[in-house]
Amino acid sequence: MLITARFDKAELNRLQPMLQEVRFAGYGVDRNKLPGDELVRELADIDVFIVEYETVTREILAAAPSLRLMGCCRNEPAASVDIAAATELGLPVLYPPGRNAISVAEYTVGLMIGVARHIPKVHHLLCHTSELTRVQYEDKTPGRLDITSEWSIDPSAPFRRFQGPELAEKVLGLVGCGSIGREIARRARAFDMRVITFDPYVPTTVLDELGVQPVSLEELARESDYVAMAAKVTPESTGIFSAALIRAMKPTAYFINTARAALVDYDALYEALKAGRIAGAALDVYPREPIPEDSPFRELDNVVLSPHLAGASMDIPRHHSRMMVDDLLLAFSGKKPSRLLNPEVWERSRFVREGIN
Repeated sequence: MLITARFDKAELNRLQPMLQEVRFAGYGVDRNKLPGDELVRELADIDVFIVEYETVTREILAAAPSLRLMGCCRNEPAASVDIAAATELGLPVLYPPGRNAISVAEYTVGLMIGVARHIPKVHHLLCHTSELTRVQYEDKTPGRLDITSEWSIDPSAPFRRFQGPELAEKVLGLVGCGSIGREIARRARAFDMRVITFDPYVPTTVLDELGVQPVSLEELARESDYVAMAAKVTPESTGIFSAALIRAMKPTAYFINTARAALVDYDALYEALKAGRIAGAALDVYPREPIPEDSPFRELDNVVLSPHLAGASMDIPRHHSRMMVDDLLLAFSGKKPSRLLNPEVWERSRFVREGIN
């Protein structure tokens, strides 16, 4: 086995009795992707290949004579692997859907609280300006200077300027309720929020178990105090949160996007934020990344901006390692893995027909 992904050694130990040799290289070792020619050399005698960020082309797959099975440790393996070529070659590809679901869900809730309660803004003002420190308030008289539990209730003081809504009893509208959306819903329910969703592909039984109400997109836009994008980009979902839906949002509502910018009309979102037609937004994704220096979003004071970090927790390698090893154990025991990207090739694959020598 060759592993170029970040991989948890404790999970890998579960495979030790079944493997003669495991090699590590590339991104998983030094955070540098192997170039194509080096990858071809590494794969010369490899039966099982686990990748994360290396680019695996048709030519590379065709030049790997021993390869029987591979896994890609990404939610969207096509970002690294030519899946069509793997399928044509009869090569099964494992993947870990939802490996970053908890990470993105927690970050989404963090952004909801951060933008509504002005946490990033006041941190910046305290640490990088003197606006909140070199100031004296009228109610902070000499006799009250030792009252450490009270900053000030003067109209110009932080207590008055930066108040924001709680999450409790507010409505969260999820556009998409797949693996990430469901984790967001669980956390929002723990905050005593009412959760509604637009996702025509999720069975109502699943939503009932989550305590989530299915609604139309129009109803979601009108009712939500927080709108959170949690859908995948497909031809159907591209631009799904349109200018009309943004116009339908409450003036007190917040917009959160930790999914993909292609789901949203960002021009309409900017105009709504600039005009104050919605309360604010927290964005982790953009039409162009990195966000351009001249992006107008950087000039708004009702926006929290984040550099595509929602899925960047340190625990994700452990999650995808566990999922990958679970399926490898199934495969090595002669059973069909549960997370196959191209299940149609399983029965005709060399792995099933010939096994691993």
